Amino acid sequence: MEIADKNLAGVGGSAIKAIVIDDDIDVRDLFVELLKMNNVEIVGVGANGKEAVDLFLAHRPAFVFIDYIMPEYDGLYGAKKIREVDPSAKIVLVSGSYFEEGKLDDTVNAILKKPIEIGDVVSTINKMVCSLNIQ
Repeated sequence: MEIADKNLAGVGGSAIKAIVIDDDIDVRDLFVELLKMNNVEIVGVGANGKEAVDLFLAHRPAFVFIDYIMPEYDGLYGAKKIREVDPSAKIVLVSGSYFEEGKLDDTVNAILKKPIEIGDVVSTINKMVCSLNIQ
């Protein structure tokens, strides 16, 4: 399954840029490969919330895919700090945990449940790309 409209993939047809943050190397590598197969350019990977903030500041990606439970600095730490820097950042929390509707307020734009389903990833990207107001 691929992103529905390659013209929505990015400005001038270039790939959407994203960072992937997960402390489980195997899960992170698999997720990176799934995203690459769907025209998403991975500009950085990390293993905790602090690395997410550093990578976001360095690359300013269109999307942040961040795991919730990680050692040292969790995904909510990273999401909150990124949101402070850029209130319009597109942040997707990837988690095996259950979250009640509205519990995360405006901290993240979407939640993807583990195990990761590529159809859900593509659907989330398409919805959020449409909201980017790409010229």
